[in-house]
Amino acid sequence: MGEHETSGIFESLVEKLPGNFDIYFWNFVILMIFTVFEVAAVFFDTIPLSTVWAILIGVGIVKGYGIAAYFMHLKGDPRVYTRTALFPVLFVLLMLWGIGLSNPGAVGDLPAWCTPFSDGYATRR
Repeated sequence: MGEHETSGIFESLVEKLPGNFDIYFWNFVILMIFTVFEVAAVFFDTIPLSTVWAILIGVGIVKGYGIAAYFMHLKGDPRVYTRTALFPVLFVLLMLWGIGLSNPGAVGDLPAWCTPFSDGYATRR
């Protein structure tokens, strides 16, 4: 368990890259690149909100797979482990629906300091 017996596109690409870096290093690099995409999507105010949502959800899925498959060692393990690890996603989706979608103003009415273009830092009261 935990060893990567299966090979895929990512594994064969890592084998062809120069240097003595393992799959965990390259997975980390890819996760950091996608983190830059996330921060850029939220930072630039010229991107429409629907596009920002699409970028954040897409990047979240890719990063979630990278973390689960390689850092949690679920790639190549029996499916029961993957299903057990993904079970909490059901609760995340329920919270997203309950908080975000059933009350659309909940996300748009955040305080100014929660946005990247606030006038200043939040002060604790």
